[in-house]
Amino acid sequence: MMENDIQLIHRILSGDEAAFSALVRKYQKSVHALAWRKVGDFHIAEEIAQDAFLQAYKNLATLRNPSQFAGWLYVIANNLCKRWHQSSKPAMQSLEATSVAEVGRSSYKRYVLEQREAEAVEHRYEIVKELLEKLPESERTVVTLHYLGEMTVKEIGNFLGVSVNTIKSRIRRARKRLQAEEHLISETLGSVQLSTDFIERIMRQVADIKPTPPQVGKPLLPWAAFGTAAVFILLMLGVGSQYLARFQKPYNLNAQSETTVEIIDVPIVLDTQAEPDMRNQAGLFDTPGRDSGAGVQISKPVVPVPTVQVEKEVPPTLNQQWKHANAPGFGPVFGLFASSENNIYAASHLGIYRLTPDAPAWTFISPAAAVNLPTASGGYGMIPMAEKDDTLYLVSGDEVFSSSNSGETWTSLGTRPKGAARGLAITDEAFYLALGDNGIFRSEDRGKQWTLLNDEATAVKIFALATLENTVFVGTNQGLYRIKPRHGLEKLPLNTTNAIHSLAVSENNLYVGTGPDLFQSKNAEDRATFERQLTEKLKDDNNSGLWELFQSTDLGNSWTDITPKAESPLIRMSPGVKVLTAGKTLLVIGYVGFHLRSMDGGKTWSGADQKPSSVAIMNSIFLSMFPAVGVDENTVFTAGMFGLNRSTDAGESWQPFMTGMIATRISNLIAFKNALYGNTGTNIAKSTDGGMSWQTLHFDPNELTSIWKRRLLNARGLLLLPRLTVSDGVLYGITSISDVKDTACIFHLSASGNDLVLVQGTPTFSENLSIEMPRTEGQEVPEENIVDNAANDPEKTEALTESTRQNTSFPRAFAVSGDAFYTEYQGRLLRWRRGESEWFVAGLVDIDAPAKNDRTDPFILAVSGETVYVGKRDGYLFRSFDEGNTWEDVTLMLPFEFEHFNEIVFAGSTVYVATDAGVLTSANGDNWRAITDKAGTRTIIDRIAVVDTTIYGAGDAGVYQLDNRGKWEQILPEVPYSVISVVINADKLYIATKRSGMFMASLKKEND
Repeated sequence: MMENDIQLIHRILSGDEAAFSALVRKYQKSVHALAWRKVGDFHIAEEIAQDAFLQAYKNLATLRNPSQFAGWLYVIANNLCKRWHQSSKPAMQSLEATSVAEVGRSSYKRYVLEQREAEAVEHRYEIVKELLEKLPESERTVVTLHYLGEMTVKEIGNFLGVSVNTIKSRIRRARKRLQAEEHLISETLGSVQLSTDFIERIMRQVADIKPTPPQVGKPLLPWAAFGTAAVFILLMLGVGSQYLARFQKPYNLNAQSETTVEIIDVPIVLDTQAEPDMRNQAGLFDTPGRDSGAGVQISKPVVPVPTVQVEKEVPPTLNQQWKHANAPGFGPVFGLFASSENNIYAASHLGIYRLTPDAPAWTFISPAAAVNLPTASGGYGMIPMAEKDDTLYLVSGDEVFSSSNSGETWTSLGTRPKGAARGLAITDEAFYLALGDNGIFRSEDRGKQWTLLNDEATAVKIFALATLENTVFVGTNQGLYRIKPRHGLEKLPLNTTNAIHSLAVSENNLYVGTGPDLFQSKNAEDRATFERQLTEKLKDDNNSGLWELFQSTDLGNSWTDITPKAESPLIRMSPGVKVLTAGKTLLVIGYVGFHLRSMDGGKTWSGADQKPSSVAIMNSIFLSMFPAVGVDENTVFTAGMFGLNRSTDAGESWQPFMTGMIATRISNLIAFKNALYGNTGTNIAKSTDGGMSWQTLHFDPNELTSIWKRRLLNARGLLLLPRLTVSDGVLYGITSISDVKDTACIFHLSASGNDLVLVQGTPTFSENLSIEMPRTEGQEVPEENIVDNAANDPEKTEALTESTRQNTSFPRAFAVSGDAFYTEYQGRLLRWRRGESEWFVAGLVDIDAPAKNDRTDPFILAVSGETVYVGKRDGYLFRSFDEGNTWEDVTLMLPFEFEHFNEIVFAGSTVYVATDAGVLTSANGDNWRAITDKAGTRTIIDRIAVVDTTIYGAGDAGVYQLDNRGKWEQILPEVPYSVISVVINADKLYIATKRSGMFMASLKKEND
């Protein structure tokens, strides 16, 4: 289906209007079913479906990934339905007012006997509508798409952007609720027919529509890869047999994630195209991700589009009430380049930064990289850069840009083939673009059109790209290739069975760093073979390791093995290296903290393993796939998922260097005793000056047992994805320690506030967790929400798939009440009390595999005393008054419907539940009301903060405060990007955002 959509869209964009009728025919029932479900009127739904297709045709060129057409079309139709509701505001009947008797089978049969057949058909529609109204919104939509849209479970999942397991679960619950009436819905919806001229009407209007040219769009960050990367670090830390024993543990760098589609309107400025000359830059390592291979993979030119000039601008304009606050240096950097002017350019998800010689900080210069950041459709791509004759070139997610004024402004040279970019090489004759799984593309007209160079390149994974003397070299998992002018791809006789991880050039020297192909081991048998091979190499008496280093001085015709001999196990066992050149210095950087340096072309070496910072350790996981540059013989920069590191002593020591980059990320921000605390992903940071400076907190060694001292030493102080919460005047946290599998490390802040103190006796997450048999009160809890038998019951554990376990290998949601600690681990809600020997499953599980557009926590968790609330990803709210021993599904008590939870918090005994449709509150758990503004409109709140009796809420539209009548009153203007944390400290409100760092605003009024 995906390939057909892509082919049809390419035909449409090439001017074949008839191809659009095939898309309409394919999706007409799906779109009409969705619209009928949303507006409740068959004929209006048909008009909305028609408008959706026309709007899709008009804006088809703006769809950056044709494989996302179904989800994109869903968003268009859904938005049109919302607009119709806003303009018509039809009267609605409450759920409580609907009588079950009205839709009973006997009433229906009597009515059929008494009325004409035409009226009976119309009445069946009304009955079906009333039956569907009894379902929650999420179930109602999938039932309509299944029966009216005639869609399969997989098609519905693709259309709505959620997992197949979620769709199956919703249909199963809906059938259980409907019971005997299901066949009535199936027969009625299945008999619906669209107007016979539906497609013809659309195509008549298509002929008069002028499609909109491509627009720039917002980025989608690959944060889902973080969980897998953190799993991978378990394989890297520590040495010896213990390390090797852990190498075979399951990990998956091919984890699939659902697609998120966002439609935005951004103006473009047309400009004439520059005539460039070029120099090239070494390429990057591949990570197989969601790179489906969709896109241009045949030797046909990519159609050019009008050029777009991206003017120099500052990050998103802030209202003067908001000010940037410094956040700990943490955030991905996807591009890194050293220019001939000795300027360093770094590309993050916000845009491009420049560091001039001797400057103390980075300067933001352009949003060019941000407007087209690689998306999930293109895999885990980087942003390669190049230069020649004072012109810079940059490869974004969809285009190639050039700049002739040191990055101040960027001009689009045209669209590029789809795929995860690994490198850009430019010779006198052509551009060469390396895509991870999609091959090498060549452009002879400076980026206007691209042609696949050789089919052989699509059968390998491309890891690196470099150019020497007008010859391009390509490093792959199948060896090293060469591209000479006016020649195709030629494999070189390099004596290695390893993958080519990195390439570097200096004068007439080509250097090649190799290592195992870490992505070839996809099952237990492969991993066992891989482990045996590693063990054999490490037992070699010649001190050989897992990686190699080669040199060629004749463009790859002959090679010299210059691999250093090392006794250190850490150096020997590094599964690959990054090789760099800077002046006469040859630098080799390995995984998890070693460097080797040579000043004589690899004849002699100096350097050793070291103790790098936690950021350097985490970045080393992505060592080969992320860029690195050598500025001079002493200064080296490396980029990664966790920011930039710089060495000014040729790799002897490394320090994070993100100063000036506002797009750093901090999550789980906490205000506690006049200080700010935050989770940076690798540690806990503290600020006592309102976020202007931060310090990393460490464990108090006097409070550690010898076992934990060893664990933390082996982990080098690295805390993986810690979670923070405050309970009874104490700041608590939970994290995993990378040295021990399934380890829960619970800690609290010391009395001085400067150290972390381990909570003694915390058990590990054993595979056979104790099960507390849940007892339900009131409504029955759906079976998929409960663990009601042994943990190793195959029918239950099969639902917790390998993918789910790999993506939830760390404690996630976290709450504390008294001596009881709650967390979510691998889709299960767990509880542990001080003094107990193991964790208990507290009755709730979440068996559906995570989708990319789901919230960070499968469970949204809040605890007060013995009362526990859990919001699940499927939109169900559960409550327990006895610490999770018994549960009640309170979803049907809620006054409005929603799709997902944003946050749940307590203020005293009152609970506040923030959802995507507004905020709910209840003082006793039985009587619920919606919180609105003074006009009666539900305000969408992402995060809630409680200070004494004052309630604050932050969302995209701004920051609100509950007035004395329980209404939202806006106190601060629109905030930049999505809010992931909001706290109040010393009369200032702080927000941490998903993409743009941290901001603060004063809560003092002008007359205070």
